[in-house]
Amino acid sequence: MVKKSHFLGGAIILAVAGILSKAIGMFYRIPLQEIVGNNGLGLYQEVYPLYLTFLILATAGIPVALSRMIAEALAEGKQGEINQILARSMALMGTIGLFLFAILYLSSPLIAWMMGNPHLVEPIRAISLSLLFVPIIAVLRGYFYGHQNMVFVGLSQVVEQTLRVAFILIASLYLVSLGEDTDNVITGVNFGTMISTLLSLGFLVLLLWWHRRKQSAPSAEEARGSWRSREWWGDRSFYLTMWRIAWPICISALVIPIFSLVDSFLAINIFRYVWHVDGITADSWFGIYSRGGPLLQLASLFGASIALSIVPAIAEARRLGDTNKVSTLIRLSYRFAWLIGLPAGLGLTAVAEGANLALYGDIDGTRAMAILGVSAVPLSLLLATNGILQGLGHEKIPAKHLLWGVAAKIVTTLLFASVLGIDGLSISWLCATAVVCLLNMKVIARLVQVEVKKRFDLTLPLIAANSMLLLAWGAMEVIHYLVSSHLSARLLGAVETVVGVAVGLAIYLGAILLIPLIEEKEFEWIPGGAYLRTIRSKLRRTPESGEYNPAVKRENR
Repeated sequence: MVKKSHFLGGAIILAVAGILSKAIGMFYRIPLQEIVGNNGLGLYQEVYPLYLTFLILATAGIPVALSRMIAEALAEGKQGEINQILARSMALMGTIGLFLFAILYLSSPLIAWMMGNPHLVEPIRAISLSLLFVPIIAVLRGYFYGHQNMVFVGLSQVVEQTLRVAFILIASLYLVSLGEDTDNVITGVNFGTMISTLLSLGFLVLLLWWHRRKQSAPSAEEARGSWRSREWWGDRSFYLTMWRIAWPICISALVIPIFSLVDSFLAINIFRYVWHVDGITADSWFGIYSRGGPLLQLASLFGASIALSIVPAIAEARRLGDTNKVSTLIRLSYRFAWLIGLPAGLGLTAVAEGANLALYGDIDGTRAMAILGVSAVPLSLLLATNGILQGLGHEKIPAKHLLWGVAAKIVTTLLFASVLGIDGLSISWLCATAVVCLLNMKVIARLVQVEVKKRFDLTLPLIAANSMLLLAWGAMEVIHYLVSSHLSARLLGAVETVVGVAVGLAIYLGAILLIPLIEEKEFEWIPGGAYLRTIRSKLRRTPESGEYNPAVKRENR
């Protein structure tokens, strides 16, 4: 059985790996923008959401479905089935990847025409090659999710992103030095993404070999016997079960890319036909708006990490019939998605100007970036609640709710972008994510009784996070007033951002310890929680206590 700290510990590992990956991802945008300009960055951003959509279609459902099936097999002690699940999943996903690659490659002229930019054909074809390898990567990560081995997953994510950024920068610098036009440069950049994906697959295979070396001898012997018989390759029930679990998870995982795809299809046309600007200007506006995308994903990372970590944890608890643990896991998912997603989103809003200046050298699109920061709060809860529903075996519900979210995104994009431009695109994110989040929470409330204390769980974190926002923003303004005349634009933005983040962290961490925002017994679920509880006990002179139970009533502070 998985230890208590493994659930949040796994989420923290994935969040840290995600932060490192996103930090690397944001770093490459600085030199890439300098190399190809806003026009080239906009061209790249028009293609990437499309690729991300196909990427998720090829991968998203499988890791979660695998993690659930493997966690259930481990709970029942069926070690031999795990090897069969892995092998058949690799065969299935390799076929699906080949199929999606063919679709994207052959339909690239039509897609480019629909997006209003004929220059996208070759960049789309180049990036479609990655679909040949990413499904196998997804299978291997799902294998590690099921074993609760989040260290290997996080390590592979960081390695993959590092390789991707390296090849993007190498390709762009080389092609620009040859005098190639922007279209060919972006095509080469996308081809470099394929090379990095292939190398990442090799790294994951190495991790799999290392992991399997540590497996017990009986399991390995059972696996060899299964491989010799090979009778299980044609087991239709496995593929039907995998499909039943994976496809709705795959659809619900499209939240970020499909909302971004709505922007890609609608924004350029709105800029051109409502705002009456030329194609180059429209691409540049979209490139400026797209600056906030990586920061939005960064701010919502912990919600996404909870979603991946919660599925095998709930699946194992359900298979063992431990309803109390299921309720506890759901409450903890809510609590920590809110406790961390709220300050992360509002913190992004507070430091938006400094981050924009540091990353891109100017403050164009700062307001849109700040609005996206607020959107990260419902997005974090949306991702976490998706994972809760999937772990409970109701994976179709998030997929249905996403349809309502897409409808809200289309309507609000047409409305607000036509009136407010790129700021309206950010507002549409806030509206659409809030719709899906509320629908998910409403269903969970019907399925499982989870105690929610409005004052403790909602009001106090809101007060602490907004205080953090105001003080962090005030500190940045003071720094700007004191040193703006002595530093370059990028360096000034970097200093402002570092100071804002430091002040925000100090304020919010202080609130966690002193209000407090975390209950005494919740520390049992946090890696290193005993040490943190001891610190807070000394600060507040509060006696330590026993087992955390969400059913136990607690007076609101």
